Formats: sequence, C-alpha cells, structure tokens
Amino acid sequence: MSTILWINNFIRERFPSRFAWAVLDQGLYGASNFLINILLARWLEPHSYGAFALGWAILSIAYQIQNPLIIEPMMVFSSNRFRQAPATYQKIVVHLNWILTLSATGVILLVASLQRDPTFTGMYLGLAVAMPLMLYTMLVRRVCYANLTPALAAKGGLIYMPVFLSSALLFNHLSWLNAFSALCLMGFSALCSGLWVERSLGRGLVAESSRGLGSVQMGLPTQNGGGLGRWMSLFRVVLRSHWGYGRWSLPASLLAVVIAAFPYLILSHISGLAAVGSLRALENTVLPVYSFMNAFGALLIPIFARARTTAELTRVVLRYATVFFFTGLLAWLILALLHSWIFALLYGENYQTISYLLIAYGALPLLVGFSIVFLSALRSQEKLRWIIVLYAITVTFMVSAGIFLISHNGVQGAVMIQVSSNVLLTVLAALVWYRYGRKIA
Repeated sequence: MSTILWINNFIRERFPSRFAWAVLDQGLYGASNFLINILLARWLEPHSYGAFALGWAILSIAYQIQNPLIIEPMMVFSSNRFRQAPATYQKIVVHLNWILTLSATGVILLVASLQRDPTFTGMYLGLAVAMPLMLYTMLVRRVCYANLTPALAAKGGLIYMPVFLSSALLFNHLSWLNAFSALCLMGFSALCSGLWVERSLGRGLVAESSRGLGSVQMGLPTQNGGGLGRWMSLFRVVLRSHWGYGRWSLPASLLAVVIAAFPYLILSHISGLAAVGSLRALENTVLPVYSFMNAFGALLIPIFARARTTAELTRVVLRYATVFFFTGLLAWLILALLHSWIFALLYGENYQTISYLLIAYGALPLLVGFSIVFLSALRSQEKLRWIIVLYAITVTFMVSAGIFLISHNGVQGAVMIQVSSNVLLTVLAALVWYRYGRKIA
C-alpha cells in the first residue's frame, strides 16, 4: 500500500495535467490498436487477417527504425541544440521524415511487384499507403510532447479512432474490407489525425519559419543564398545531428524489433498467414496491459535519473519492479483462468482452438514489465552498450531456437519462443542492472 501511495503522490506532485494528457494519449492509442485488431479479427477470414497482422508487424519494424533516427533526437534537440529555433527545426524534421518514409515506400512497392500470392501483394500495397502516413502522424504526436503540449496529441487520437472505425464499418458492410483496404484506412485515418495535430501546432511549425530560417539560430554561418540553398544547409545540419545521435541507439532498436517481429515473419513462411493471424489474436489480449505499462514506462528513465545515491536508485527501481510485478501477475491470472471466455468475448467462434495457449502467453506482460523497469534503469545510467549486449544474446537465442520450435510446433512453437526469450531477457537485464547498473558514480 505504501508503494502505491508513494507513486500516486509522486505523480500528483510532479506530473500534473501534462502527465494526465500523456497517459490519456497513450490510452487512446492503445485502445485504438486494440479495437482495430479485435474487430478485424472478427470480420476478416483468418488468411486475410494474417496478412493484416504481418503488415502490422512490418509497421512496428518501421517505427522502431524511425524512433532512434527521427523521434528520439527530435525530443532531445528541440530542448537543447536547436532550442533557439525549435519550430524551424521541427519543420525540417517533418520534411526529413517524409523523405525517408517515401523512399521506404518505393522499396515496399518493389517487394509488392515480386509477390505471386495476391493476398501478399495487396498487403504490401496497403503497407505502401499506410506506412508513410502512420509514421508522419507518429512524428507530429511526438512534436507535441517535445513542445510540452501532449493535450494536442491526445485530441488527435480522438480523431483517429472514430474515422477508422466508421470507415471500416462501411467497408465491411460493402464487403470491401481486406488486408489492403484495412491498411489503407489506417493510413487515411492517421493522415486526418496528423494534419489536425500539425495544424493545431500550426503557428508553431510554420510561423517561425515564415520569419525566415534562422541560420545563426540553427548553428550555421549566415549565407547569402536563396531560400532553397539555405534550407539545404539547414537540412544537412539536422541530418548530421540526427545520424550522430541515432547511430548509437539504432542497433538496440533493431535488435528489439527482431525480438518482437521474428516469430511473425518466420511463422508466415513456415505455417502461413492464418497462423500469423492466430498469433496476433493472442497478442491482442495483452495489448491493454502493454499500453498501461508503456504509459508509466515512459516516465521511468527521468525518475531513475533523479536518484543521487546507489541506495536511492535501488529503492526506486525495486519499488517500480514491485508495481509492475503485481500488475503483470494479475493480468496473467485473469488471462489464464478466463482464456476461453475472453476469446469467446473478443472473437466469437473464431480462434477458439488456440485459446488454451493464453495460459502461457499471458505471462508476457509480467516479463515485459520487469524488463521495462531494469532496461530503463540501465538507460538512466547510460549503460546503452549493456542493453545492446542483452538484446544480442536474446536475439541469438530466439533465432537459433525459434526456427526449430516454429517449424515443428507452429503457433505453439511461436508462443514457446516468445515466452522463453522474454524470460532470458528479463533475467539477464535484472542481473546486469544489479551487477553494473545500480551503482551511481
């Protein structure tokens, strides 16, 4: 009880309305993802939903690449390196994001042209539409956080959900809903939300630049060239700054992507798209817990970084580990004991034959919560190299054992490798933190 009261008082004192808006934003985002996946799992055939789930996994990979190269440095540089001209800088970052995502779209279109299965072709074409629009919206939402206005991001989430749900209902009524159209609708809904958020930021992103791109403010010597030449110079400064920051955190993000996406990619090749849909149906059941943990997990690094002594850091880390432990344990018990009822509630008659796998899969929130705490503690002490090592060990185990387990056991094997890999990552993260990360110099 004292732990819960301490966290409540800490949040109330140090994270007032902005914290509440940030939690609401994360909650809306998580609820949207949850509803989208549940409804599509009910409406689509298993093969078509599996194609959508594979596209979703690829979108997650794209976000994990965008995060260290675009979003994380933007969150940092808006407050320090480019603090004299944040709106000009953020507008250039939006341009950089469009250039990178549209380039990736060209690659996806090439992959789509090489597919023989029309379901795969449709999925990749839908992904080519959805990916740049989804990543654009993700970026402008994070611009709100960088400007300490998370309320705008949350209000944008209130646009995304009804636009997608209403359009998906219409397409389902007209029998037009499939993996391609579902991804396109996600992209369209994200674009509506993102444009509203950017317009609301509006004078933030465009007014400053209308006064001229401040070369001196952006750390450049004054130039006599025209607008395009000056913009190119500023763009190169931003590109170099982001690459200098992101090249160190990109390896950890890519390794984390492998842990999350590897079972889906292997399962699609070995067991087919219907099996991918089954695995995604299992993951949907834990999404609300993940959203809760991610909302609080975003605050762990600054909280841990405030610790001034080893004893204080140890006390705070163990306190949050306790909270995440009981949250994950409660979720596991509910999912394991009520697995048949939960699947019937969410999917009707679909996927009932795999509901028993929730007994094991339900342990993932507990494991993920623990790893979030200890990895955040390592990040707060700038132990990024250890995080890369931990992810590398986990990926090596997952790849070496995962192919065998999935090829012999299908969806059950995918669940086995996900749970065992997260057990390994959690144990290693706790041990490394205890040995190397809890001592403050």
